[in-house]
Amino acid sequence: MNILTVDGNNLTAKEITGANLEEILMNLMDHPSVNNRIITKVLVNGDSYSEEVPHAALEVERTTIESLELVTKSAEDLSLHFMENGHYFVDMLRKALPKIVEEFRMGDEVEANEHFLSFLESLHLVINMMEQTKVSMGLGDDIEVADKGSINNFMEKLSSTLSNLISIQEQSDWIYLADILEYELDNALCDLIDILPLMKKAGH
Repeated sequence: MNILTVDGNNLTAKEITGANLEEILMNLMDHPSVNNRIITKVLVNGDSYSEEVPHAALEVERTTIESLELVTKSAEDLSLHFMENGHYFVDMLRKALPKIVEEFRMGDEVEANEHFLSFLESLHLVINMMEQTKVSMGLGDDIEVADKGSINNFMEKLSSTLSNLISIQEQSDWIYLADILEYELDNALCDLIDILPLMKKAGH
């Protein structure tokens, strides 16, 4: 690895150890230039890199990396970005639901489960961003967001719905799973779209 930059600033590549991309990124997290910041973009040899499966970065050996460029944001900046654009992400999740529901109801369980698991992964990312945003904005669990109740109560209800979905999936009750997705989860996502700007207002 000859070139290593963080937000355009050059680092000495040799001081960052690691036999593969995952180890390098983990070690970089302790470096002063990255510490307490969140990596938002990774460029390997000039190309944008993202994992298609967990820990895929283990397969990217250091010897194949000529250049590594990172773009980072502070937790506060990332939270503000999420507050301003999170509704787009949640709306994309809502638009993905009808196809998954239809596949479960048509009995195409293999295709439906594949799309469902991808959907859950994206939803968990949104939930994690909400939790991170709540912390970075100093919002307490008991903060009321208009008629939606407290943030904590909403998050607990959403987590309960997700746990219920996973339990139903394990029981292979595809019709019931489709019903929960179409009615309970879609309503929760609608509420989430309404809550995001309220969270931003409460944080000011």
